[in-house]
Amino acid sequence: MEKIKNGQKTGAGLFIALCTLVYFTSYITRKVYASTMIEIIRDLAFTNEGAGLVNTALFITYGTGQIVSGVLGDHIAPHKLIFIGIVTSSVCNLLMPFCPAVGAMTALWAVNGFCQALFWPPLVRMMAEHLTGDDYSRACVTVSVGSSLATVCIYLTSSLFIALSGWRLNFYIAGGFGLIVSVVWLVLTSRLEKAERTAKTEATETDENKPSMEKLPFGKLVILSGLIPICVCIILQGMLRDGLDSWMPTLIADTFDLSSALSTLSGVVMPLFAMLAFKAADRLQKWVGHEMKTTALLFAIAAVLAVLLYFLYDCSVILSVLLIASLTGCMHGINLILITWVPAYFARYGRIATFSGILNAFTYIGSALAMYGFGALSDKLSWQATIVSWLVIAGTGIVLALLTIRRWSAFVGRK
Repeated sequence: MEKIKNGQKTGAGLFIALCTLVYFTSYITRKVYASTMIEIIRDLAFTNEGAGLVNTALFITYGTGQIVSGVLGDHIAPHKLIFIGIVTSSVCNLLMPFCPAVGAMTALWAVNGFCQALFWPPLVRMMAEHLTGDDYSRACVTVSVGSSLATVCIYLTSSLFIALSGWRLNFYIAGGFGLIVSVVWLVLTSRLEKAERTAKTEATETDENKPSMEKLPFGKLVILSGLIPICVCIILQGMLRDGLDSWMPTLIADTFDLSSALSTLSGVVMPLFAMLAFKAADRLQKWVGHEMKTTALLFAIAAVLAVLLYFLYDCSVILSVLLIASLTGCMHGINLILITWVPAYFARYGRIATFSGILNAFTYIGSALAMYGFGALSDKLSWQATIVSWLVIAGTGIVLALLTIRRWSAFVGRK
């Protein structure tokens, strides 16, 4: 498939809409468990630790699966790989209501995690191959917003369906929606392919104007860039971002004795703050002018919020939700910087996709640790003790980011 030129508004618009719909669907079929976890705990008498293990399995297979998905994407047409991901993930959702125990749910949700990994790498490849200039930038923003909107939708609808018919209906609807989208995706991407095959090629790109790639061994790039502490920072932000996002409704329900529907509804605030956080992090980075300094600053703000939360978490539902959402927003900002902007500096070495995949995988190592760890802490100690762990995580992130500033500056050529 050839690139859709900036002037071909209809073709580009349709393609971006399709990509957004697919990523929207991936979040619907991924977030449905977290949005119904409170009711599952109550209905099936799971412990927080056991319930957290289910999502831990998804994060592990999702993170490791991204690397596998990248390799598969070199041998399988990306739109077909995405189709496989949508269908298999939808089937996993449809089977979840039939799982009677933690073990069965964990195994099935681990499979779903790998299926989910088939979305992002081939989707990025398709956008990069088929879009140019402003259209590519617009696609990145639109797809990101789509994921946040999906999170809002799943928490809103989950609360409604839990109140009406219980948690199982959420999985049936998510799975059914995914199957419908899979058909739409396959039909329309096939039509786009046919249309592009008949389009006339205006010019053939040559290699003359392409910049030459610098050759450095993988290991040397890791050392020169200070990538190891950066990866640890990514693990830490993954723990706070996805851990708080998944566990906040449970914390609110336990602390204020709210119904599962009402506490789940509080999760709608998180993606709304995420949208604001992306814009704020972009402006902050432009003002600071250094990825690791901005990361340290965002970890510092998160640490202050954790201290406030420790003393005030049981004072007011609204205050608790706002503090947790703000803390999570800081992590979304760090994710934008370390997962989106940092890999761009490896383009001159021809390694942008490799490092993008590796860095993103580390996010979900943190997510997996948080899903199990925060659940275990809240069970064995208390939610207040769990909040202390959030402060420790943020503090560790500050130290690591500050220690990486000099090496990262040297790597990117800053003084």
